[in-house]
Amino acid sequence: MDDIVIERIYPFSPEQIWDALTDPSALEDWLMPGDFKPVVGHHLQFQCEPGHEYDGTVDVIILKVEKPRLLSYSWKTSNMQKPTTVTFILTPTSQGTLLRLEHRGFEGDSGKVMHPVFKNGWGEKLTTQLGPAIERLVKSKMN
Repeated sequence: MDDIVIERIYPFSPEQIWDALTDPSALEDWLMPGDFKPVVGHHLQFQCEPGHEYDGTVDVIILKVEKPRLLSYSWKTSNMQKPTTVTFILTPTSQGTLLRLEHRGFEGDSGKVMHPVFKNGWGEKLTTQLGPAIERLVKSKMN
């Protein structure tokens, strides 16, 4: 099954985007609430509204942290047999920062069910929710 790969350019520095990817209150603002810590080996659960596909719980283990350029974690919903891997890669550009999201490892029937759910979800979150969340976080740090 194909991996999900989405790229977006944001008019912010890698450090500002990194903060939105790793700060628990910022994550709650654009992704989901959870006890996130950018520390390799840290386990947490993200919680969202349940859907007909799964119960709204995502089990996460932090796999790789290279501030402020790479963040990777395992991602497993209750209906998935095996975890997938979500990786954010941040690259400075003349317009700000290129964020590349890679969501890999979809397998079996649950992968077929969850792949379109996550592809649409990540697309929506990165297109409409992450940018405003970064902006709010940057403004809050200026005050």
